[in-house]
Amino acid sequence: MVLMVSNSNSNNSNNKINNNINNSNNNSNNTINNTININKANTKTNKTNNEGDNGDNIYSLDLSSYSPRKVNQDLKKVAADYDKVIIKNPNAMHYIAAGLTGPANIEIDGSAGYFVGTMINQAKIKITGNVGWFAGDNMTGGEIIIEGSAGDGAGQGIYDGTLVVKKSAGARTGEIMKNGTIIIGGDSGFMTGIFMMGGRIIVLGDLGEDAGESIIRGTIYVKGNIGSLGQNAKIAKIDETDKEELKSLLNSYDFNLDNQYFDDFKKIVPKSKRPVYGDNEDDHEEDYEEKHED
Repeated sequence: MVLMVSNSNSNNSNNKINNNINNSNNNSNNTINNTININKANTKTNKTNNEGDNGDNIYSLDLSSYSPRKVNQDLKKVAADYDKVIIKNPNAMHYIAAGLTGPANIEIDGSAGYFVGTMINQAKIKITGNVGWFAGDNMTGGEIIIEGSAGDGAGQGIYDGTLVVKKSAGARTGEIMKNGTIIIGGDSGFMTGIFMMGGRIIVLGDLGEDAGESIIRGTIYVKGNIGSLGQNAKIAKIDETDKEELKSLLNSYDFNLDNQYFDDFKKIVPKSKRPVYGDNEDDHEEDYEEKHED
């Protein structure tokens, strides 16, 4: 009897163990399956959230807890894989999109700090707010559109590309720029185009003092008043070719002016391609131009 009871108890114990194992396996399998299903559902939800109205694949980046270095590291990773990257809560952070190269479409929803888009190439950046100093510094291609205003040094040293400021800009816009285009929808501060070596600056408002200071090459177009001209700067006659180029370019960025307003533009160009400064600088410039006619 003892052995029979013992065997029965042993069988019952084995059955319980097997049942527990089976239940455990079933629970584990159910947990794994549920987890897989949840992950699939989450993946599908994220994909839906990342689709724009026209089906674009959009990546949203919230900068609430980001450092500038982390922002730019992540931008370089995702920019090429998405149709558009929207940056939320930029909080006027400095150096956003610094050094971003290759095709990319970035929208900064808010204001950015210093050096936004510095040294970019090919990327397109739109800022819905204002920016600090040196927007587009040394960019070699691409496009930056600022819906608000810009601080000093907008477009400093650019080699190519287009920088558009829909409202006003601070001092020294386009300093030492080599090529490319800068458009200012409002006023631009003192020494706009200082040391300019090429390209064009278009200002729809007024220019501050010393416009075109020490300009070597390039052209500054201004629709409003000019505070004063800098050394080596002079006003040249605007022609029909200039007007047609201005009209085409400005219309492409939604600056839609009536035809008669293009007659108001003035053109600032260098007096000499090799200025010599001193008490008799005008004589030196005339002598140089007579000996080195193009």
